[in-house]
Order: sequence, then C-alpha cells, then structure tokens
Amino acid sequence: MVDKGFMVNDYTMMSNDNNIPHQLWSVRLNFRKVLKSELAEKLSGALEDAAAAVLLHNLESTDGDNWRITLTTVGKPDINDIFRRISRAAAEENIPALLNKEDIIAEIIPEKDWLKHVHDNFPPVKIGKFFVYGSHYEGALPKGFTALQIDAATAFGSGEHETTQGCIQALERLKKEHQFKNGLDMGCGSGILAIALAKLWPSIKVTAIDIEPESIIVTKRHAKMNGVSGKIRSEAGDGYRVPLVAENAPYDIIAANILANPLIDMAPDLASVLKPGGYAVLSGLLKRQKTEVAAAHEKQGLRLVHAEEIGDWQALVLQKPIR
Repeated sequence: MVDKGFMVNDYTMMSNDNNIPHQLWSVRLNFRKVLKSELAEKLSGALEDAAAAVLLHNLESTDGDNWRITLTTVGKPDINDIFRRISRAAAEENIPALLNKEDIIAEIIPEKDWLKHVHDNFPPVKIGKFFVYGSHYEGALPKGFTALQIDAATAFGSGEHETTQGCIQALERLKKEHQFKNGLDMGCGSGILAIALAKLWPSIKVTAIDIEPESIIVTKRHAKMNGVSGKIRSEAGDGYRVPLVAENAPYDIIAANILANPLIDMAPDLASVLKPGGYAVLSGLLKRQKTEVAAAHEKQGLRLVHAEEIGDWQALVLQKPIR
C-alpha cells in the first residue's frame, strides 16, 4: 500500500496571537465503495472549504485507482456539513450514497501530539539542490543545498509529495539552459514553488495566485521567511481571472501544481498569458492522466518537451513555440 498524501488546501494552524497550536482534528471518511481518481478529485474539491487540509491517498501498490480521503480540521469538524458536501457531489455524478454519517470518523489530535503530527507529516526533504524544511527543524542545514523554509504549521503535504518534487526537479532542469524574468505560480498554496522560482532565478519577478485568501497570507509569510518578499507579488482570487495575472503577463515560466481536471480546464487561460518561447511546468496528475493533460495544452499550441516521473505521479514541461 502506498500513502501519497496530496494537499489540496493549505492553511495556517497556528494562533496569530500567541503561536500556540489550535486544536486539530483528524477526519477519516470510510466510503462504502472504491473511489476512482476522477470522483476522488471531485470530492476533494467539494471538501476544500470544510477542512484545513484535504489529502488523497492511493491505496494501490502500483498505478491503481483506489483512493481514500482524509481531512485535517482546525477545531471540531462539522460532520453534517461534510456529509452534505459529499452527498451533493455524488448526486451531481448520479452516484448512490457513498457513505452514511456514521462512516465519518472524527478524532481530536491531542495537543501533546501536535508537534509529532507535524514531524510525521513534514520531515525535512532534499529535492534536487533544495533542502526543504519546517520551522520545527532544529538540525544543521546541509552544505551545497539551497535552503527553503516552510512554516511547519502550514506544511501538511508540502515539499515531500512527489508532485512538488517533480515540479522543482523540472524547474532545476530548465535552470541549466534558461534565464527566466517573469514567473507565475498558479495555485500557490504554501508558496513553495513561487519561492523556488525566486531562488533559482535571481532577477525573476513572480506572481503567486491562489483561490484561498489564507494561502496568500501563508505565501507572503513564507516569502519573508526565505528573504524573497521583494520578488513575489501574491493575490487571492479565481485563477487566471485575478487582475494581477493579466497585469503582469506575459510570463516566460508558469508553474501549476494543482490536479488534472483543473489543469485541463485552465489550459486556454494558461496559453493566453504564456509568452512565445515560454515554458509551463504542470503537476498534480497521475501517469495515466498525462496524455489527457498534455493533449489539452497541445490543443492550445503548446508542445510537451519533458516529463518528470516520480512514483505514480508526473510533472509535465511544455513550451509555447515562437511563431
């Protein structure tokens, strides 16, 4: 069994007043049928506003299609709301009831276990030449690596997941041959890719966008922690419709670590703000979704030039040709 935690939503877990952890709850959803990837993605999207973190876990040992969803909430979860969201999403797909209320199991994470919870979910990790570590990490920073610090309180799923690793590895590969001046991190979450862009290309300016206002607060804090505040402008809103996106376009590099279906839906918008000759690094997709995601962007005139593969996951590198 593999546990591929993928963070859909990214929130602060710490009190702004006294830096004491809020009460965290873990919510397990015991579905009564096997979840295929498309349904799991739809359900995770429906649950975004009901939790601080929504994680998808692939239960298959290979590139299978059997998913579990777990939630982390700040404070006691609203079981009725979670049930309504799942039921509504299932009804939209004409699917019978996936679970009953008693199949939603909520357990408090004891405060004494909070730091262990953070350590377990976010150990320091080396990604290419980056050393990504949480604010709880007290060890030495390895020589020869670029340090990238993420607040442990917001780091559930950040950095150690294959989708993030694939994106950073793809960016490092592009670094060898390209000098980018204007970047976009679409769906920035914790801001890890925006910060990676800022550290890889010293003269770059980065626009960071996320639909969740809390993610923008987190991104700004992380940018300051990593000394790149002056390079990153961030704003919350509905993807490419955010005015800041058009204001700063066109971009010579775009990073988007989201999910396969949103990537497909946003392909025309991405192509419209990508500079001719520019590159897009896309992730959040499984190997079997590569063809569909690539095709959606090739339809917009981009071409697939490389794919980073880590486990079941892919990060695609596409280029917009110069006409």
